[in-house]
Amino acid sequence: MKKGKRSQNLSTRREFLIGTAGLALSSVLPACSRTAKTLQTQPTAPEISSIADREPRVSCYWVAKREHKSSYPLFKSTIEATTDFAWLSKGDRVLIKIALNSGKRYPATTDPWSVHCMVNLLKEKGAGKIWIGDQSGFGTVQWTKNRQEGSSRQLAKAAGLLDVIEDSGAEPCFFEEFGWDAYRPAIPEGEHHWKRPIMIPAKLDEADHIIYLPRVSSHVLAGNTLGFKLSVGFLRSDSRGEFHRGGKQFYAMYEEINHVPQIASKLRLVVSSGRSVLTLVGPNEGPTAKPDYGLVLASDNLLAHEMLAYAWLQWNRKFETSSIAHMTMGSHTKSRSRYNKQFSDRMWPDKDGRGTPPIDYFEPESLYNHPAIVNHLKRMGGRPRSIAVEEINKQPDSSVIDFLKRQLKA
Repeated sequence: MKKGKRSQNLSTRREFLIGTAGLALSSVLPACSRTAKTLQTQPTAPEISSIADREPRVSCYWVAKREHKSSYPLFKSTIEATTDFAWLSKGDRVLIKIALNSGKRYPATTDPWSVHCMVNLLKEKGAGKIWIGDQSGFGTVQWTKNRQEGSSRQLAKAAGLLDVIEDSGAEPCFFEEFGWDAYRPAIPEGEHHWKRPIMIPAKLDEADHIIYLPRVSSHVLAGNTLGFKLSVGFLRSDSRGEFHRGGKQFYAMYEEINHVPQIASKLRLVVSSGRSVLTLVGPNEGPTAKPDYGLVLASDNLLAHEMLAYAWLQWNRKFETSSIAHMTMGSHTKSRSRYNKQFSDRMWPDKDGRGTPPIDYFEPESLYNHPAIVNHLKRMGGRPRSIAVEEINKQPDSSVIDFLKRQLKA
């Protein structure tokens, strides 16, 4: 098959996961209402009540709209409040994992500005080779043993990330380009829901350290896409099919990728730029909030990052998303199982004809009963005693940080 020719199978996630006229309104709907309420439904996953004697920490700072380019000192201070970089020796090799599900620009993908800041800081701290990359979603990049369609590199260019990577002196790293056989089997530590080994890039063996640079976004299937779900980009396409066909274990399976030893033993930082937030639908389309003060957050603990990023997503859904957007697009998540079935059955046809089992629908009132978070808490022995939040500077409106902290205590 000729490269560059798009087959009928190479359809974007928008075609499979949205499929409604309401989504087209997202580009023109202003965040005109600060009274919109989030959808209230009964969660399917039970909240974890047991308490583990832990207090993971997350640092953050507030950046005024359009002033991010002058905020590098605050970015640096936030990271240094998270880690002393004792893990980084001069010349160490670092892999920065970005969010590149499609070729859409931030916040549908990682903030290019955060990539620039992270590379500068790593160089200041003595890092050697720095790789930056991902493998885009199977709706846009289908590289299998016998077929190569789509390109993460071209999507990175369209998203404004490739130029930033190259201009910063880092090396682009798009996993499918290494070939089908450049993956190795791995198994998450502890109990897990994967029936087969997970196929991850052998490139991970070359890295001394891994840093996640996600975005803050809604996801029509997963509810959100933050730090936990970023790990899906490590999977070879057959393993992606396994998790999309995981049924009720869909959420647990993507969370468990982070517990693969080749990832868990090297993950040092998770840093998100929440200057803009994709508040509904997602992962590529939907209304975008651009609050007066964006939140940049960092942690060396996946849970602490996940919780504050999720709380920030909830704030933007509630106060920076119009009532019209909630009415026209808030119901998409109710069809997540159908969307996933349409996508999975077409991309990974089941030879025995049983099709894709349903995944659970939920819209939790508490952050702590998102199924992926519940799975993580079970593995960790319970909820932490608290999530410690350190603000490097102060949000001018104290009610915002109060809302976030209430969410963390819910």
